[in-house]
Amino acid sequence: MSNSPLTPGQALVRWLLQVTLFVIAGGVAAGTSALLYETVSAADNPVVLYGIVFAAGGGIAYQLSGRVLDGA
Repeated sequence: MSNSPLTPGQALVRWLLQVTLFVIAGGVAAGTSALLYETVSAADNPVVLYGIVFAAGGGIAYQLSGRVLDGA
Protein backbone atom coordinates (compact mmCIF):
# COMPACT_ATOMS: atom_id res chain seq x y z
CA MET A 1 0.00 0.00 0.00
CA SER A 2 1.27 3.50 -0.75
CA ASN A 3 2.02 6.15 1.86
CA SER A 4 -1.12 8.13 1.00
CA PRO A 5 -3.75 8.22 3.73
CA LEU A 6 -6.82 6.02 3.47
CA THR A 7 -10.17 7.50 2.59
CA PRO A 8 -12.89 7.05 5.23
CA GLY A 9 -14.50 4.33 3.10
CA GLN A 10 -11.23 2.41 2.72
CA ALA A 11 -10.55 2.72 6.44
CA LEU A 12 -14.01 1.38 7.28
CA VAL A 13 -13.66 -1.60 4.93
CA ARG A 14 -10.21 -2.35 6.31
CA TRP A 15 -11.48 -2.15 9.91
CA LEU A 16 -14.45 -4.41 9.15
CA LEU A 17 -12.14 -6.96 7.50
CA GLN A 18 -9.77 -6.96 10.44
CA VAL A 19 -12.56 -7.24 13.03
CA THR A 20 -14.13 -10.11 11.08
CA LEU A 21 -10.78 -11.91 11.01
CA PHE A 22 -10.38 -11.21 14.75
CA VAL A 23 -13.73 -12.85 15.53
CA ILE A 24 -13.20 -15.84 13.23
CA ALA A 25 -9.63 -16.55 14.37
CA GLY A 26 -10.50 -16.02 18.03
CA GLY A 27 -13.50 -18.31 17.75
CA VAL A 28 -11.54 -21.05 16.03
CA ALA A 29 -8.75 -20.81 18.62
CA ALA A 30 -11.14 -20.86 21.59
CA GLY A 31 -13.30 -23.61 20.08
CA THR A 32 -10.32 -25.80 19.31
CA SER A 33 -8.88 -25.37 22.78
CA ALA A 34 -12.30 -26.10 24.31
CA LEU A 35 -12.63 -29.32 22.35
CA LEU A 36 -9.13 -30.42 23.26
CA TYR A 37 -9.61 -29.55 26.93
CA GLU A 38 -12.93 -31.41 27.15
CA THR A 39 -11.48 -34.54 25.55
CA VAL A 40 -8.48 -34.59 27.89
CA SER A 41 -10.02 -33.40 31.17
CA ALA A 42 -13.17 -34.24 33.07
CA ALA A 43 -13.01 -30.97 35.06
CA ASP A 44 -15.34 -28.01 34.62
CA ASN A 45 -14.87 -25.80 31.60
CA PRO A 46 -12.50 -22.89 32.34
CA VAL A 47 -14.53 -20.13 30.65
CA VAL A 48 -11.94 -17.48 31.52
CA LEU A 49 -9.26 -19.50 29.76
CA TYR A 50 -11.38 -19.65 26.61
CA GLY A 51 -11.82 -15.87 26.76
CA ILE A 52 -8.08 -15.39 27.00
CA VAL A 53 -7.46 -17.81 24.12
CA PHE A 54 -10.13 -16.01 22.06
CA ALA A 55 -8.51 -12.62 22.68
CA ALA A 56 -5.00 -13.89 21.98
CA GLY A 57 -5.94 -15.73 18.79
CA GLY A 58 -8.00 -12.81 17.54
CA GLY A 59 -5.31 -10.30 18.46
CA ILE A 60 -2.68 -12.20 16.54
CA ALA A 61 -4.96 -12.40 13.48
CA TYR A 62 -5.74 -8.68 13.75
CA GLN A 63 -2.07 -7.72 13.84
CA LEU A 64 -1.10 -10.06 11.01
CA SER A 65 -3.93 -8.88 8.80
CA GLY A 66 -2.81 -5.29 9.39
CA ARG A 67 0.70 -6.17 8.27
CA VAL A 68 -0.58 -7.98 5.19
CA LEU A 69 -2.82 -5.05 4.23
CA ASP A 70 0.11 -2.66 4.70
CA GLY A 71 2.25 -4.84 2.44
CA ALA A 72 4.92 -5.48 5.07
